[in-house]
Amino acid sequence: MSSLPKDFLLNVEMNDSVISLSSISSDSVSSENSTSVSDNFLTINENDLNEDILEKEIEKCNQMIRITKECSQERMRMVRRLVELRFKLEMMTEIKALENKNLLNETKVVFGHHLTFVWKPNWLENKFCDVCTKTIWKYMHQLYECSDCGYYCHIFCVEKIKRVCTAVVASEHSMILTITPSNGLLSQDYKCAECQSYIRIRNPKISSEDTLSLEARLCDYDGKYYCPLHHWNNTALIPARVLCNWQFEKKFVSQASFQLLNYKYKSKMYNLEKHNPKLYTYLESLNQIKNIKISLVKMKKYLVLCKVWNAQLKNVSSRCHELLYDSILYSMKDMVEIKSGLFLEDLQQVKDVCEKHIRFECEVG
Repeated sequence: MSSLPKDFLLNVEMNDSVISLSSISSDSVSSENSTSVSDNFLTINENDLNEDILEKEIEKCNQMIRITKECSQERMRMVRRLVELRFKLEMMTEIKALENKNLLNETKVVFGHHLTFVWKPNWLENKFCDVCTKTIWKYMHQLYECSDCGYYCHIFCVEKIKRVCTAVVASEHSMILTITPSNGLLSQDYKCAECQSYIRIRNPKISSEDTLSLEARLCDYDGKYYCPLHHWNNTALIPARVLCNWQFEKKFVSQASFQLLNYKYKSKMYNLEKHNPKLYTYLESLNQIKNIKISLVKMKKYLVLCKVWNAQLKNVSSRCHELLYDSILYSMKDMVEIKSGLFLEDLQQVKDVCEKHIRFECEVG
């Protein structure tokens, strides 16, 4: 075999014109000193590459890594080679998905998702594919993003989407406002609530071979069990626990519930007096907020007639507008701010501004 080209040194960036795909004999592994670096590679023309060859070479490379000496130069070379092979395989998979470039300019509609192709992601950290749960590497992978709910997926995972868009679910179904107890795996026939794959309670104390692939994970929002593929152990505030118990501890939820709760986080849809009037008995801050809102309703009858006030509205912050024309409904974000005291503080400032105008600046009356 000819010597290795200079432009293919191991400490230089990978060159797409050639790729190292050699098979290493067991003799070369056992005798590290007698084997040159070039004997560890088999240069194959890039036109001859295909997914089958790459997958076979990756498997061979994995096997050779297992039998090489730990921390040896031979293992280090094999690990670098394995990275090259896997990177090339990922690139080939994406190129195959990008064959029809005309479709990339169109919006794909899959299960209510309006998926747009993302050429250059502007986020700082790598995302995870909502279909296969694998990492979407920012500078390596092409992806689709749902413009409605922020659903991410690889371009080669589009056809495997099964989850309905969060925006569609939110528009067609009301939020669960009662604490949902778990009915157990038997009620789900020991299947994931989303993909229907078989799951079970993981108990590593009984069996050391118990794997995560079958682990049943409970969603505190809907009381159902999911597989790890659709339950990433993300946590979120549960509306039912906040409304019923004023409890703000985040609980583990499925990925679908996590997206739904984040989507509805700022939506004003909770009437505290209707859902749980007893909260006003135990929380003085809610009574103060209620009284201030009643005062604002009375003051607005005068403010809307004042030309000076209407001119000043252009300089009023968006937060002031939000609180001044707020209704009796609250969002989860509002309730978090009520608990922290920020909501009452901002509302009091709005009241002070309105009172000051009526007392000293208003031209009406």
